[in-house]
Amino acid sequence: MKKYTYIIILLLLTTFLYPQNANLIRKNDSNKNTQQGELIFKEIETGIREAEVTKISKYFGQQTYFSFSNGINGYYSNNQAFYVIDDFFKLYRVISFKFDHIKYDTNNSYATGKYNYDNRGQRSSAQVYISLKKIGNNWNITQFTIN
Repeated sequence: MKKYTYIIILLLLTTFLYPQNANLIRKNDSNKNTQQGELIFKEIETGIREAEVTKISKYFGQQTYFSFSNGINGYYSNNQAFYVIDDFFKLYRVISFKFDHIKYDTNNSYATGKYNYDNRGQRSSAQVYISLKKIGNNWNITQFTIN
């Protein structure tokens, strides 16, 4: 009889404790994704601020959608995307850039910020929008907009 009582108590404890452990694991995974997203957006932010395309281009997937104020609009391969951004930075020289809003999610995240630039002596600003999608273990830029 004691044997059955111990088994029942053990089963009850396992039943009540398991969901809490599962939530803890999910929360830790979520925190890991958030930290990874923070690092990626920080690197992209630095890449834009310093006009260093290589810091951004490593997050391009096979197809990235671009919409830039200079008329660039459409999907580009990662190789084409490198030159699209490089040319944009040459025309619209960065004065300053900072993300002002970042939203992290498990599989999709995005950030927006203000891009201050100089174009042929004219200073102006534009809004930047970048979305990331988790594909496998990697985060890829799916959309890059400067308008």
